[in-house]
Amino acid sequence: MRKVYSRSEMIQSSIKRLMGVCFMTFLTLSLSVTTAFGQERTISGVITSGEDGSTLPGVTVLVKGTTNGTITDIDGNYKISVPEDATLVVSFVGFKTQEFPVGTRSSIDVTLDIDISTLEEVVVVGYGTQKKSDLTGAVASISGDKLRGTVVTNMDQALQGRIAGVQVNQNSGAPGGAVSIRIRGTSSVSGGNEPLYVIDGIPIDGGGPTITGFDWSGGANGQNKVNPLAAINPNDIVSIEVLKDASATAIYGSRAANGVVMVTTRRGKSGEAMITYDGYYAFQSLPKKVDMMNLREYAEFQNSVSTEIDGINVNERFLDPSILGEGTDWQEEVFEVAPMQSHQMSFAGGNDAFTYALSGGYFSQDGIIIGSGFERVSMRLNVDAKVNEWAKVGTSISYADIDEVITLNDGGDGVIAQSLVMSPAVPVRDLDGNFAGPTANSAEIGANPVALALMRNNTLEREQLYANFFADLQLMKGLKFRTEYGISKNHSLNRAFHPTYQWGVLSNDVNSLNQSESTGDFWLVKNYFTYTLQSGIHDFTALLGQEAQKSTYRGSSFQKTGFVDENITTPNQGQNSANPIGGYQGANTLSSYYTRLNYILSDKYLFTVTGRYDGSSRFGPNNKYGFFPSASFAWRVMNEEFMPKSKVLSDLKLRLGYGEVGNQSIANYAYGSGLTTENTWIGTGSRNSRFANPDVKWEASRQMNLGVDLSLWAGRIDLTVDAYNRQSRDLLLELTSIPASIRGDIGAPYYNVGQMENKGIEISLNTRNIEANKFSWTTDIAYTMNRNKVLNIDQPYTQNLYWYAGFQTVTRTTSGNPIGSFYGYQTDGIFTDAEDIRNSPTQVDDQSIEGNQNLIHQRDGVWIGDQKFKDLNGDGVIDVNDQTSIGNPNPKFTGGINNTFSYAGLTLNVYFTGSYGGKILNFQRVRNEGMSSLNNNQAATVVNRARVEFINPDDPDADMTNPDDIRLANPGTDIPRFSPTDNNTNDRMSDRWIEDGSYLRLQNVSLSYQLPKGMLNKVKVSSMRVYVNAQNLYTFTNYTGLDPEIGAFNQNALLQNVDMGRYPSPRVVTLGTSITF
Repeated sequence: MRKVYSRSEMIQSSIKRLMGVCFMTFLTLSLSVTTAFGQERTISGVITSGEDGSTLPGVTVLVKGTTNGTITDIDGNYKISVPEDATLVVSFVGFKTQEFPVGTRSSIDVTLDIDISTLEEVVVVGYGTQKKSDLTGAVASISGDKLRGTVVTNMDQALQGRIAGVQVNQNSGAPGGAVSIRIRGTSSVSGGNEPLYVIDGIPIDGGGPTITGFDWSGGANGQNKVNPLAAINPNDIVSIEVLKDASATAIYGSRAANGVVMVTTRRGKSGEAMITYDGYYAFQSLPKKVDMMNLREYAEFQNSVSTEIDGINVNERFLDPSILGEGTDWQEEVFEVAPMQSHQMSFAGGNDAFTYALSGGYFSQDGIIIGSGFERVSMRLNVDAKVNEWAKVGTSISYADIDEVITLNDGGDGVIAQSLVMSPAVPVRDLDGNFAGPTANSAEIGANPVALALMRNNTLEREQLYANFFADLQLMKGLKFRTEYGISKNHSLNRAFHPTYQWGVLSNDVNSLNQSESTGDFWLVKNYFTYTLQSGIHDFTALLGQEAQKSTYRGSSFQKTGFVDENITTPNQGQNSANPIGGYQGANTLSSYYTRLNYILSDKYLFTVTGRYDGSSRFGPNNKYGFFPSASFAWRVMNEEFMPKSKVLSDLKLRLGYGEVGNQSIANYAYGSGLTTENTWIGTGSRNSRFANPDVKWEASRQMNLGVDLSLWAGRIDLTVDAYNRQSRDLLLELTSIPASIRGDIGAPYYNVGQMENKGIEISLNTRNIEANKFSWTTDIAYTMNRNKVLNIDQPYTQNLYWYAGFQTVTRTTSGNPIGSFYGYQTDGIFTDAEDIRNSPTQVDDQSIEGNQNLIHQRDGVWIGDQKFKDLNGDGVIDVNDQTSIGNPNPKFTGGINNTFSYAGLTLNVYFTGSYGGKILNFQRVRNEGMSSLNNNQAATVVNRARVEFINPDDPDADMTNPDDIRLANPGTDIPRFSPTDNNTNDRMSDRWIEDGSYLRLQNVSLSYQLPKGMLNKVKVSSMRVYVNAQNLYTFTNYTGLDPEIGAFNQNALLQNVDMGRYPSPRVVTLGTSITF
C-alpha cells in the first residue's frame, strides 16, 4: 500500500483554494439540494483518509435514495440537512464507498479506506500479465465495454482516437472494410506497417489477405485488401492492450516493429450460470454528397462552353435549360439507406473447478452503396478446468463464416467515380426497363454505375478457425510452467464476374469469370517457465520460454469466359480463357527463444529486461537469426522518503526504456531467385525471376521512450505522457537502380538500404470530474503527435495511380522528407492575357520560332484561362525538373475525446475524433473539374471556371480567337478554362488537387438506460440495458470529397490519403439492447 505525504503549508493553502473553487463549481453543475419532507436536522462532520489521517476535500456526501447532497470543503468538513431516518452515502475516487445511518446523531466523522482494487489493475502483456502500476514500458489498455460504445463491424475500427500513439484510419467504409493502424508512425517503405495482433495467444498478421480486383478484365483493382480481423466478434472482447514502445514489444522480436495489439476474449467465472442476449438494429446513410451539376446546370454549362470554344456545337436538347428537370442524380441512385443488425447469445458460468463461456453471433450489414454487403456467423468457446491443486488446462476455440460482396471503388472505373462523371441526362434505365447508357462517350465514362454495382460483382467467402490449448502447472512455490498449442485454419473462395452488357454506347461482348481459392494452415507451440519471488523489499519475476511456428498456404486460380447464361456461372459452363490456370504454395517458419526479467526494489525502483532470439525462413542463409533486446526502468517517485505529503499528488512514476525489434513482414523467399517459364523459338524454357541476395535480413527498429505517469487527487485525474524516438534501419527495398539494360527481364534483388525516423509525443488524460451517488462525469482524452522523416535511402521511390496519364509519380519518397510525400507541380495562378503568357516560362513550346516561347493557341497551345505553373529551377521551361514535394499526407496530430455522463441508470457518451494537418490528393476532382470532355458531368464549382472577355467590347473587329483581343473576365478564379484538348495539361499532378484533410468528427453519441433490478426481478431477468447510438453524426472539415478519413490505399505506405473515389464511412443510427438472465 502506498503512503501519501503532505506538502508545505504555503503550497497546500494555494491548492486548497483552487480545489475549493473547482469542486464548488462541479457541485453547482451536478447536485441540486432538495428540501426533505418531514422533520430535518443538520448533520456535520470531518472526513479523513484511513491511510494517513489527512482530511479529504471534494468527498461526496449524499442522502441515500435522493439527490440531496454536498461535498466536503478544503479541510474535509461537510454539513447537510437530512430527515431523521436518513442514511448517508460517502464516496470518493480511489476509496471505498461507505454508508452510515443517521439515527439520533448530529455529528458523523468518517474515515475512508483506500480501495485496493483500483490500485491493482492488471493488464495483459506478452506471455503473462502485470499490475498496471508495475509497468515500465508504454502500454495502453481499453476495456471491451468502452469498445462496444461504438457500433463497428470489426474491433480494430473501435480503437480510433481512443489510445494515444495509435492512429486508426478506415481504408474503406465498405462493410467489413480494411483498416490501417499505425502505432507510432510508418516504419517501412515496402514491408508491412500493420501491428501484430495476438488474440487469446494466437498471432495474426495485421497486413490482411489480398483478393481479386478487376485488372484482369481491363479495369482497376480498387481496394482489394480485406480485413484480417473480420472473424473476431467485437462482443466477445473483454480488453485490448496495445504495446507501443520497443521495451514492451521486444518480447515478440522480429514481428514487433509495428507494435503489438493483445486481445483478450471473455472467459467464464465461478458462480451462477448467466445467459446474455446482445442485439441491435441499425440504419446507415451517406453523411455527405459531392455537389455536382443537375441537368439544368449541366445544360447551361454545355451552352456556355459552346460559346467559349471554337468548333463546339450546341446540343439542341439543351437549348432551353429552363424546361429541363433535375435529371438523374447518380449519387442518389448508387447510395441507399442500408440496414445493419447484430444478434448474439452467450452462456457463461461454472464452479471452482470448471468454468466456461460459449457464444454464438450473427452479424449482417448491407452497404450504403447498392450491391455491397457483409455477413458473419461466429462462434466461440472458452473453457478452463482445474485438474488438481497444481494443474489447470483450458482452451479457446473460435469459428467464423464470412460472406462479402465487394463493389469496385478507389479507381476511375469504380462505382463512386462513375456516379460522379456520368451525365445527368442519362437515365438509369431506358423505356424497356434495361439499364441505359450515354449516347456519346469519353475516356472517363466506362459504365452505368447502378448496373456496375449490381451486375459486376466480386464475392468473397471465408471460413476461419482459431484454437489454442494450454496447460498451467504449478511445479513448486513460485515456479509455474505453461505449454500452449495453437492452430488456425482458413479457407477462402473469391469470384469476380464481368458480364456482357449494352448500356448506350458502352458495351461488352464477352463475359468472364476470375475465380481463386486458397487455404492456409498455421500451428504454434509455446513452452515457458515463470518464476516469482516476493520478499517484501525484493520482488522478482523471471520468464524463460521457447516457441516454434509454421504457416503453410496454397491456392489456385483460373479464368473462364463465354458463359451462355450469366445466371449460371459455375466453371464447367464457361470456356477456357487465354490466361493460364495459376497456382501457388509455400510455407514459412519461425523458431524463437525468449526471456524477461522483472525486478522491483522497495516498491520504488522497477527494472525490466527482455531478450528474444528469432530464426526465420523468410531471410537469407547469412542472416536467418536475429537477437532483439530491450531494457526499461521506472521510478516511483511518490514512494521516496523525501517526497512531502500531499492531498493533491497521489502518484508519480517516471519511465525510461530502450529496445530493438524487427520487421519480417516481407514476401517469402525474397532473398532468393525463383524460376519462371518463358516461351522461346525452340519451346518452353526457364529463367531466373530475380537476382538473389543471401544477405537480406530483418528491417530493424530501435526505439527510445521517456514517460511519466501522474495521478492527482486519489485518481480523480490520471495523466500519462510519453516521448519517443524510433529509428528504423536496414529498410528492405528492391534495388531498381540496376539498369534494365544490364539485368534484362530479371527482377532486381532486395537489399537493406534505408533508414527512417519517427518521433513524437503521446498524451493520455483521464479525469473523473464528478463522482456522486447517482451522477458521474468522466473524460478521456488521447492525443498523438508524430513526425516521420526518411533519413536516408538509396534512390527516390515513386508511386503511380494505375495507368492514369499525368499521375505516374503522385508520391515520391526521398531522404529528408516524410514517406509518401505528394509530388508534382506548384500552380502559380491563371493566365490573364496574352502578355502574361509571353512573359511566363514555356509550358507548350512554339516550335515555329527559335528559343523557348509559349505557343499561344486556343486548341494546340497555351491560352488565356489556362493554369500557370512555377518554374522552380529557373530555366525558363516548365518540365519534370520543376516537380517538387507539394504536400505531406501524414497528419501533424490526431486524437479523440470522450465524455461519459451517468445519472442513476442513464448513461450518455459523447465521443469526438479528429486529425489535423494531413494533406489529401483528391483525384476525384481531376475527373469532376478537369473539363476536358463535354460528356462528363462536372462539379458545381466549375461554374466559377476561367472565362474570357473582350478587352475592348466596342471594337467591331475583336475576335475571340485572337489572344490580343481578350483577357480573363474573372481574374479571382483558381479554376482554369474548359479545354477539350488540354495541351497545357491543366489537370496534371499539381497542388491544385491537394487539399487540407483536417477534420473534427462527432464520432459517436450514445444514450443507454439500465433498468432497475426491482423491476427486472419480477420477470427473472438479472439485468437489462437498452440504448440508442448515433455514429459519424457530423464532420467539421474543409475537405470537398465525401470523407476526409482516407487511410492508406491497400495499406500501401506510399499511397496514403489518396482519394480515387473511396467508399465513405456511413452515418449509423442504432437501437439495441443487452439482456442477462
